[in-house]
Amino acid sequence: MSQASLSHSHGHGHDHAAHGHVEPQIAARALLKPELVKCESGMFRMLGYGLMLAGVLGLVLTGVIGFGSKEASRQAVAAYHMGFLFCVGLSVGCLGFQMILQQFNAGWSAALRRQAENVAAMVWVCALLFIPIALNAFIGGNEYKLFSWMNPEHTAGDLLFQKKAAWLNPEFWAIRAAVYFLVWIALSQRLARLSRKQDETGDRWLTAKARRTSSYGLLLFALTTAFASFDWLMSLDYHWFSTMFGVYFFAGSIVSAVAVIILILGLAVGAGKLTGLVTSEHFHDAGKLLFAFIVFWAYVTFSQYFLIWYSNIPEESAFYNLRQIGAWRQVSIFLAFGHFIIPFLFVLFRGTKRNRRLLMLAALWMLAMHALDLFYIVRPVLKSVPLGERLHLDVLGLLGPVCLFLGLVLRKVVSAPLMPLKDPRLHEALEHKNYV
Repeated sequence: MSQASLSHSHGHGHDHAAHGHVEPQIAARALLKPELVKCESGMFRMLGYGLMLAGVLGLVLTGVIGFGSKEASRQAVAAYHMGFLFCVGLSVGCLGFQMILQQFNAGWSAALRRQAENVAAMVWVCALLFIPIALNAFIGGNEYKLFSWMNPEHTAGDLLFQKKAAWLNPEFWAIRAAVYFLVWIALSQRLARLSRKQDETGDRWLTAKARRTSSYGLLLFALTTAFASFDWLMSLDYHWFSTMFGVYFFAGSIVSAVAVIILILGLAVGAGKLTGLVTSEHFHDAGKLLFAFIVFWAYVTFSQYFLIWYSNIPEESAFYNLRQIGAWRQVSIFLAFGHFIIPFLFVLFRGTKRNRRLLMLAALWMLAMHALDLFYIVRPVLKSVPLGERLHLDVLGLLGPVCLFLGLVLRKVVSAPLMPLKDPRLHEALEHKNYV
């Protein structure tokens, strides 16, 4: 074959390859009709306003009911703290989730990533929700403080606390909280800004910038999330410690993050949006992730419990001893079934993962179980308030900040396209198929 023929053959192959690469992208772009990728009115706005109204009402009622006795006030603060942690878990879980997707360069995930960006970008709301908790730490009588180590009368003469006093002091605790929020806000806003800019310009290098941000962001995310869980959850019982607790908190957060993404996408599809863009294939993948992280949570939870039970060190085992007596024993058993066994058997099947409504039901159930998990960690700290006493206060205090946060998330959802319109991997996501 002549040199000219070789050259011609090579050029033709190159053109064909380029054409084959461009053609799917053109086909994908054709599906991105404005009426399908935007939720500027209708159900999302009404649901968002309804949730925000319910959240404000819940917060007001929590304050009114909790005003008065020491027990009721601390219970109100504890319930609010659970709601705050639920919102934090959703935000940082979505932040970590999208950075993991960016690092793996998962093309199929482009259809899901925008909703992770939306939820993560609302972490500034969590910073505002933290203010009442900070006020509880610095203002008011010691007997009203949720964190017992902040009460000098409680820690007087406690040798174990003296070993931790350099870390557990209100000023340093507040400074660390500010650092956590600054890191999360900076990372989430940068990733959201890069994604929105790419919607406008189509610059492929913005994807590379997002991946670089995620590379160092994951390290910062891991450190801040772990230490935040120590400060806001584990230190509620400052005698107790677990080296696995940071991973435990992350596991619960990532489950709730995937669940809320499924719910948002499911609501969008149910409202007639994303037709032909988000299909049973994408719900199937999201269901696989939900199933995987349900198993991951169970693995971490059992590992933590087993190691503490086997070693039987008093400072460690006291956490579970408190939660295995009385009514808390039933909560422990229900949590094991509700957070693992039941959803495991339900989401295990392919038909569940490919059915939008069934998968949304599973996602809603997992969000409820995540709330119960936080209740299981926080509520027993109030040893003077038995389980079931003023249960309505527990529910109102938790749902107040959660409903307010989710309402603001939905307002964020309607403010931008539901998908990253010019992500170079979007055509791969739209053409994705599951063969297993």
